[in-house]
Amino acid sequence: MEECQDFCLCGKAVVSEANLRDEYYWKLSADFIGPQSGEGLELDVAPCKNRFMIQVGLLREDNNFPWAAIVDWLRKIFSLNQTADFRTLIERGVATTLSLGSDARLAFLESDVNFNFVGPICDSIGVERQHLLEMRDFSEQAQSVEVTNGLILELSNFVSRERIAPIVIISWLQNFDPDICDSWNIQKAYKVLRSKIKRIKMCCRSSETRSNRRSAAIESLLQAPFELVPRKMPKFLLKKRIKRDEENTEQVIIKEECEAVEIMQVERPEMGTEDTKKFTQVQVQSHADSRSESKKAEKASFKGEAKTLLDIAMLSVQKLSKMYDGKTPACRQLSMDLLKNQYTLTCKEHPAMAEFERIFNSLGEDVSLASPIQFLYCNAHFLVAVHNAVEEHIMNFERELILSSGEKLGRDKLPKFQNFVNMKESATSRYIHMACDILRSHTPNKKSYRKHWVAFCKEMKNPSRLVFNQPDRLSSYFEAAAGLVHHYQETVPFFSDLLSLDNEKCPDIILESVAADAADSMIQSLLCVLAIVYCKILGPYWQLLRSGGEYSLFSHYILCLYQKFLDWSKDPSTLLEPDEYTNIFMQYPLQQKVFKEIFNYYGKWHTNRDLIRACLKRTIKVIAGVTEEYMKDFLPGGIFGQAPPADVSVRLISCTFSVLMADYPFADVDQSKKKNPDKSSKLSVKRTRKQIFGSFIFVFATPLCFLKPQMCNYY
Repeated sequence: MEECQDFCLCGKAVVSEANLRDEYYWKLSADFIGPQSGEGLELDVAPCKNRFMIQVGLLREDNNFPWAAIVDWLRKIFSLNQTADFRTLIERGVATTLSLGSDARLAFLESDVNFNFVGPICDSIGVERQHLLEMRDFSEQAQSVEVTNGLILELSNFVSRERIAPIVIISWLQNFDPDICDSWNIQKAYKVLRSKIKRIKMCCRSSETRSNRRSAAIESLLQAPFELVPRKMPKFLLKKRIKRDEENTEQVIIKEECEAVEIMQVERPEMGTEDTKKFTQVQVQSHADSRSESKKAEKASFKGEAKTLLDIAMLSVQKLSKMYDGKTPACRQLSMDLLKNQYTLTCKEHPAMAEFERIFNSLGEDVSLASPIQFLYCNAHFLVAVHNAVEEHIMNFERELILSSGEKLGRDKLPKFQNFVNMKESATSRYIHMACDILRSHTPNKKSYRKHWVAFCKEMKNPSRLVFNQPDRLSSYFEAAAGLVHHYQETVPFFSDLLSLDNEKCPDIILESVAADAADSMIQSLLCVLAIVYCKILGPYWQLLRSGGEYSLFSHYILCLYQKFLDWSKDPSTLLEPDEYTNIFMQYPLQQKVFKEIFNYYGKWHTNRDLIRACLKRTIKVIAGVTEEYMKDFLPGGIFGQAPPADVSVRLISCTFSVLMADYPFADVDQSKKKNPDKSSKLSVKRTRKQIFGSFIFVFATPLCFLKPQMCNYY
């Protein structure tokens, strides 16, 4: 076809005009047919010129060599640029050479080859290899480019050449189209993307001509717009809300905290040069892992995400604490026995965890390093204790506000709710649970406004970042708070619009409750405290546990966290500002990149800034106290406070935190499978029962949704 001749040099006058078949051309031919070593081609004397690539293209056409052989040869002689897209560089160079005039053509042939070239679409907006690998923000120049099948294929080919995790394509696409993944469910979006990429590649392969050139049909396919999920119009649009003047907020007197409450000072041992160098390398690696996880770990929600062993251990600890009324020896022993049973079951399903255990056991008893079970046990108790301590602190702070102002918070101000009996939780926690329950996906006998919320946020040009995953995750509590603060400009108008559309004869009492809590400035201020705790402390901590950081360096990470507590408790100003490049553990600041509006909220909410600051300062001291109690063994002076010797660290190089964050194999079963189980699922259930019902311990290991407050309990 005529349009396919753009990549053909044979028979064109350009070859003789530029003297492409010169002596150097025959050296190329001899090296390709012979040793393929690149010797005599003078590639180390000066940067490679485009003339070289054009001559390679001519060599391929003259001898009808296959592209695979040409590309393999170029990878050998350009050892530092093995991942370059040599075929596209040659084809683009040939097309450019044929399109230019005489003088411009000679100048192009003498220009340097850009080995950072990703593809023609990315090249058109100046996006190169480093932009993608370093996860830079190039949204400004990318907004002018439409997401087409060709762009998807270009990014997929780049991923294959660089041998990186394909899921990062979703993060790159966010620069081209922020709405490409509306629910921020990156894993689910990638599953859809992967199947579509496979179909595009199959179409391209089946329609290629015998000369490996694209046909007109393929060009049309590649230029077609790409949609990850077909966009549908919402069933109804919410009424536009009339802007109202900001309501005057009451001035509240905050009781000064007792200065006698201080955080225990610890000596900061100096790390040796080798330890420091190694720790820095691991931090940089964790930073790279975090970015390659596509701002995921960028994850604001993972619907249906499987529970890890640590999630199950935390749920068990919380339930046992309620049953045994606190920290009794019997409770601790049973939680340890439970964890051992859960750990054994998980090792059987995950070979990497079993290998982790084998390597650790081979070290002997002389190494002062916590076992994997001890590590999970301490972290489960620590994270549950942080959740409980922060919730208790927020409740106490709310009582101070009520005594100071003489008014209750949120819905409790309204006459309709005066006789309601609240659960033993703060008004802030009540708002988090109820708001997320309303906006979560539809469940039987419960009304959901999730679709309307997503459409509303899209209309407001701030895609929803609220978590829609399991409500029985303790980590979801703080993450949901961050999502609600991120949408502080959308929540109040959204709930008020829903109320205006509600049936006056039968008003939705739940909607009225959530709307009243959302409009309360005090609750929103305390919600901001929880959001900052998530972005600065708990979010990065979970991110660390899911990263490829070395297990042997955990004590260093805990010391780094504790030293930050000492600084923040004296001056929390840095807590109220976003990190620029890395977070507390030298990772990519994932959480604050996802929930960008949190720190803007603090900056714009001038009235309650002192309240947020005071509450946050006390919250840090509360979390620091919990860290002292539950992580003292990993702090200096503790039994696990010292880094292991260098030879031990080398043996543990493959033992990373992420290995211990394996999915628990006997977590919740999908409800649809429960209703219509097939034969295979019945057999698997029988096998599972044989494995686990022999021990009474598994009774507690089944993760019931006991953390999720039912709506009837709110009244």
